[in-house]
Amino acid sequence: MRAAAIGRRPADGDQDRESEMAEAAGRIIDDGIDWRLGNWGQAAPDDYRRIEAAARLEQLAGVLSDEMDRVADEEGLINQGDYKVLSTVRLAEHRGEPITAIEVARRLEMTAATMVNRIDRLEALGYVQRNPHPLDRRAAYLGITPEGIACAERTVRRRTEVRERYLSALTIRERQSFTRLLRKLAAAWI
Repeated sequence: MRAAAIGRRPADGDQDRESEMAEAAGRIIDDGIDWRLGNWGQAAPDDYRRIEAAARLEQLAGVLSDEMDRVADEEGLINQGDYKVLSTVRLAEHRGEPITAIEVARRLEMTAATMVNRIDRLEALGYVQRNPHPLDRRAAYLGITPEGIACAERTVRRRTEVRERYLSALTIRERQSFTRLLRKLAAAWI
């Protein structure tokens, strides 16, 4: 028992929580990744278990990305990419910082063509508007409409709920450790 191991009496619910976590871990242990890694380990003379963490990270990222696309779709957006554009415009406006499509594309690491398509869609939905740039006739500042604000705020709440649900199998300490490890990987990869 985790509670006993750190020298305190188990609180009510600790045993249930431990059982739930063990059960959840049991569901994860024997999945397609285990099957593939085990079979590759037999088919080729190498230890493919050393890449298990990356394989699981890829699997979980795919599941979470699909869920975020579903949330965006239910809010009338094409996918989470549209939400990210809407959210970026919302945050810039909230901070009182005028923002252009090029600046949004740079922040989100999107191409100019992708950004134009997304902004066209968001404008057609009535969520953003292009406002004249005072110094450059070729550029426009992006503004967010009241409908866009409402959509962005609904979507961020739902995305937060989904993320919380997915992380609920971890304790606060485990989440903190996991976050530190992810930050370490991000620093090495990006």
